[in-house]
Order: sequence, then structure tokens, then C-alpha cells
Amino acid sequence: MKLVMTGREGEAFFHLVEEMDLPELRVVRTKTIAETLEAIRDAEVFFGPPTGELVAAAPALRWIQAPSAGVEHIVRIPAIRERGITVTNSRGAHGPSIGEHAFALLLAMTRELHTCFRQQGERRWYRDMLYRSNREIQGMTMGILGYGALGRGVAQRAQGFDLNLLAVDARAVEGHPYIEEVWPSSRLPELLEQSDVVVVATPLTDETRHLLDAAALARMKSDAYLIVVSRGGIVDEVALAEALRAGKLAGAALDVTEIEPLPVDSPLWDVPNLILTPHTAGASAPKERRVVEIFRENIVRYVAGDPLLNMVDPVTGF
Repeated sequence: MKLVMTGREGEAFFHLVEEMDLPELRVVRTKTIAETLEAIRDAEVFFGPPTGELVAAAPALRWIQAPSAGVEHIVRIPAIRERGITVTNSRGAHGPSIGEHAFALLLAMTRELHTCFRQQGERRWYRDMLYRSNREIQGMTMGILGYGALGRGVAQRAQGFDLNLLAVDARAVEGHPYIEEVWPSSRLPELLEQSDVVVVATPLTDETRHLLDAAALARMKSDAYLIVVSRGGIVDEVALAEALRAGKLAGAALDVTEIEPLPVDSPLWDVPNLILTPHTAGASAPKERRVVEIFRENIVRYVAGDPLLNMVDPVTGF
């Protein structure tokens, strides 16, 4: 069984797969697109970010393990659905780092850290405004949009800050860890109206694209915060910019945007009370290892003919 591994995500831990005691497994690492196109021609399994070109060049391909949690770019490749290629993702690997990043963004906004950093660069010691604007998050209500691994990673950390939690999800969620009940998506308007902080942790699908449009944002409290850590495109960025400029939200923080890298002429760069981070919420060495460990476990299952972890529905995209 030939397996091709490529890409930067998890690369430092590819050896965990290469060292597996499976005589039938042949692992090939590639660095460039040209190398991958050549190696994948007779590969059965692929780990990395696939493209239509790669899939077309791999007639024997049966299974793709995505190093990411979001796979909207993968399920859009027609040949994957047409050929019945199995797709699994790395759901669960990113929860801890993204959960921490969400709270880093929230605390940066409530404690005005971005203002402090700017003043530090200007060598100014100005406290009056910060004394008036700094807020505590204890007792706030956090609404989480999407209660999969990312949402749960956020919710787990919210407990330590004594936040009240609400959540909605497109699927019924069993067990409700860290929360009493997960509402259906139809109750999103209630969540927006009741939350002091809204965290977007849902996948990008046809149903969630621009889910938070101008009308949805208008439901939020004027002193609420919006944090987006899953995928760009779920929030209508034009509507968000208008809401922030009009003072209809206390602040927003985006780790992901609809177009990445964010163009230098994007109006988001100059929007007041908006913090941007360059899609780094999921970045950490432990996460990189977890991504490969999920793949390693799936290889064992694949060889044994057992059900794989994190199967992706090509229709829904998650």
C-alpha cells in the first residue's frame, strides 16, 4: 500500500508514520508539487492538501486524510465524489490551540491590549481611557456557533473564566460536554441576542456562508464581541465593517478571512475595534503532532478494515 505525505502541517512528525511496523505500508514524502504529482500516480492513500490536478493524476487513490479540520476546498473537487474517494479530516487536533487563541483574542479586546501595544510603540503612558474601557469577562454569556471539536475546545476553557455558555449546531450533539444543551441552528437568533461574546467555530458550507450577515449582526448587543476562529466567509465582512464603524459592536477579532492572505487594499485593515491574526489560531507543535497521530490511528484502522476516524460527508462538507 503506497502512501504519499506532503505539506507543512505535521511535517515534523511524519516519522511517526514512517516508523509504523506495517510491512505492507510504503511511505513516500514529497516536497514540491512536481514530486507529489509523480509520486501519487500509483498511491492508494494521500496525506496533505489535495487539488483537482493531484486527484486526476492518481487513478488508484482510495483515501485522502486532510491535515486540516475544514475540508470545504476538498469536497468541492468533483472527482472525489464521482470516484467515491474516502475523505477524513483532523477534527479534534486543533481544539486546544484554537480554544486558547479565542480567549487570547477576547482578553485582548476586553483589556484593550491592542491599544496598549500601540501606545507602547508610540512611547505613551496613557491610562485614563483604559480605566474607562477595560472590562471583566466573568459572568458574561458566550454563544458558540458550531459545537464540534473547535466549539468544545472553546467551551472547555470558558469554564475556567466563569462564563455562561450557549451553543448552536447544525447536528444534534450527544452528551453536551461543558454545556447543558446544544440548540439547533434555528435558535441562532436567540443566541445572538443573548450573548455578550459570539465565537464562530462552525465549518464553512453552503449553509453557513455569510450566515452572519447584516441582519444577524444587528441582533447582537451593541457592547458584544465577535470572534471568528474556524473559517472565513461565514461572516459577511462588509456588514461587519459597517457595524464596527457605526459602533454597533464593542469589537471583533478575525483569525480567518474570506480571502487569504488578506489583500493589502482590504478595508478590514483600517476598521476600528477589529483585531486581525493571520490564520494562526490552530498553530502549535502539540497540534502538529496530534494531526499525525490521528492519521497514524486511521492507517491502523484502514489496514484492518475498521471504520476510520473523522469521516467527512462529501455532501454536507463536514
